[in-house]
Amino acid sequence: MRIALDQAPLVPAAMLLAVLLCSCQKSAEERMASAALSAAAGKDVAVSRDGEKTTFKTDEGDVTVASGESLPLPDGFPDDVYLPGDYKVRSVLDVSGTQVLSLSTRGEATQFFNEARAAMQAKGWTETMAMQNDARNAMLAFEKGERNAVVSVNGDEDGEVQIGLQFRERQ
Repeated sequence: MRIALDQAPLVPAAMLLAVLLCSCQKSAEERMASAALSAAAGKDVAVSRDGEKTTFKTDEGDVTVASGESLPLPDGFPDDVYLPGDYKVRSVLDVSGTQVLSLSTRGEATQFFNEARAAMQAKGWTETMAMQNDARNAMLAFEKGERNAVVSVNGDEDGEVQIGLQFRERQ
């Protein structure tokens, strides 16, 4: 979906409004959310809700957002992308061939960084970037064929670790 620069600040607010309104699962709220997004984007946007998943449809493509306490992995999730041993999926974003997941787990961030690096390389991914800001915050980037993947690891002093996964097919 393309949005004019002067409309860009309105879009996150409109999407948040749409998600909040759709959480009621009433058709009037869905229609209102669709109207708000259409006005912000300057295009027709259809909003539909199915459980914890909200889909925004335009003639240029779909954006699907899901959030909750423990979501399933999205359909077609690749089996060669790192997942920690014990985790909960907190959010999933699927837009134009890119999937972004937020996972939560417990442990040491450095452990998950090293585990992700080893697992991705073992599954045939080539590391293209590694960055560690400190012992609790790090990022890895990989490529494999026509695919790219980014793994980010962010931990806190209480042992809560957020793992971000982003992957896409290059076009």
